Amino acid sequence: MTTDGNDSDDGSPVVRPLGYVEDWAVVRRIGDRDLFLGNHLAADPSAHDRSFDHVLSATREPRPLTTHHHPLDDGPDNEWSDFAAAVDAARDLYRREGSSLIHCKAGISRSTTLAATAVAAEEGTDFRAGLEEVQAARPAAIPHPALHQSAVVYLAARS
Repeated sequence: MTTDGNDSDDGSPVVRPLGYVEDWAVVRRIGDRDLFLGNHLAADPSAHDRSFDHVLSATREPRPLTTHHHPLDDGPDNEWSDFAAAVDAARDLYRREGSSLIHCKAGISRSTTLAATAVAAEEGTDFRAGLEEVQAARPAAIPHPALHQSAVVYLAARS
């Protein structure tokens, strides 16, 4: 099942238990950009009817459509160089021709952080503005506090 709207039929956020991952492909377009956010099934061509030119996987193992693999932990255990490389890859995909998917296991924390940071960096805004863009497409999106902090530091260091 491919869905592109809000996480609930009426547009209101849906509260999920910690660790919850949908068992269908979650694919959300971020605004009118050719940039998409998703869960692990979004990178499985048999799980939906979309195609992507570029796929950044932030999961431990690359998924079938992966073109860029940057595994991150959903917490404080990421090396700075790994986090910065993943954001740099997301920014590169943002600038490329064609559609790009950034995904992690649930499409809630790691991919959200990468997409929001890439949007903020490329559009010259702060992390909050980038995150609001992502949350408009995926209301359940909420970065782990350690990833949020890394994103803010990344943007401050690049300004």
